[in-house]
Amino acid sequence: MNQRPPLRRLILLAALTFTPSLAACGRVPGQFEIINDQVPVAGATGCMVPVNPILYQGVGRLDLELVQSDAQSAYLLFPLLENNLPRPQSSGVDSNQIQMNGFNIDITSLAGTTPETASVLDGSPMAHFRTTWSGAIGSGGAQLNAIVDAFPVALAGQLFNQGNVAPGPTATLNLRVQALGTTTGGTDIQSDPFDFPLEICVGCLIGNVQSCPFTGTPANPGNPCNSAQDDPVDCCTDAAGALICPPAVASK
Repeated sequence: MNQRPPLRRLILLAALTFTPSLAACGRVPGQFEIINDQVPVAGATGCMVPVNPILYQGVGRLDLELVQSDAQSAYLLFPLLENNLPRPQSSGVDSNQIQMNGFNIDITSLAGTTPETASVLDGSPMAHFRTTWSGAIGSGGAQLNAIVDAFPVALAGQLFNQGNVAPGPTATLNLRVQALGTTTGGTDIQSDPFDFPLEICVGCLIGNVQSCPFTGTPANPGNPCNSAQDDPVDCCTDAAGALICPPAVASK
């Protein structure tokens, strides 16, 4: 069973612009946006997601074989949020600041999926859900990063067992994500939809495999936030033959 950094160790680095009023009514395109999916890095205390609008990834990859049954999420998304509501003219409370409360996520087939994968997604309420999140984004173009549980573990398990997913990343799903919040002025608001292509596979992210423990530093450390996604990861096999990813390393 692969191991991951606990989610409580995740650290967000938010880039907030202090802006001080005009409440939006409904969703007006461009007022509240998800700009892109940011790239996490490994920090001294765990997974970190710095705000960098020019460093992002346009497609993700989920290895269903590496998803732990006790994980909080099979795939994490790192959306960069931007509040383009106008900045108030007077100083004081920013009535256009957005208080985040969550995300709506819809998972659908996009390209190359098998009939079995399409059937799992079409018949599962887990493909359409809301997840919670909190944070505040000032008006006038302020930005904030979030970490979103974007793919239920149980749904990943269902695709692994019933989706006839190939070893290689030949199937692509679409994650449609909308951020949800309320302005300080009391108006509910949702972001423009953000579509993110997600390749799925079985075993395609597994790099070098040795018996536990590794005697040296793994060449492929994996994604710093979730070893089941995006980056190749080296693994070791324990006495029972189970994969541990990233691998245990022998102490020097």
